[in-house]
Amino acid sequence: MMAEPDRQPQPGPASAATATVASSLVTVSDLARSVNFYCDVFACQVALHGQDTALLLTPGGFQIYLRSKGQSRRARVGATGVQYLMWATDSQAELLRISQRLFAYDVATFSYTEDGVSFVEGCDPDGGRVLVACPSPHQLPRKVIAPRLRGRLRSLR
Repeated sequence: MMAEPDRQPQPGPASAATATVASSLVTVSDLARSVNFYCDVFACQVALHGQDTALLLTPGGFQIYLRSKGQSRRARVGATGVQYLMWATDSQAELLRISQRLFAYDVATFSYTEDGVSFVEGCDPDGGRVLVACPSPHQLPRKVIAPRLRGRLRSLR
């Protein structure tokens, strides 16, 4: 059920417990290749590494669990589950550095700006979409949902 567009979420009682998203699980076809990708592009650090799993920490402390399931087809767009890992930075210089590092893995990486937010889009080693935004929602709260996130893709290249 979708909320009415003009209704704002109401804060809970001050004593209510809050939860934040702390981790994600990403299934990959080649663990070593994906560990290298996330460490190179997003400066992640390997916290734990097993035979078929690894735990990476982003510089901000977010946890990315990578689990190798061997070669498989990329999930089709519209499938249920996680569609994108979205990243954000408040530095245009860092957005450019990430864009350059991402381009080294995916030559189809591209940039665009929508509603005052700059985006870089590319693919991880398994073909999953990676989006990076600048500024982050902490610096510029979002007022609209980008058409690409509502499934209204348009040619941006």
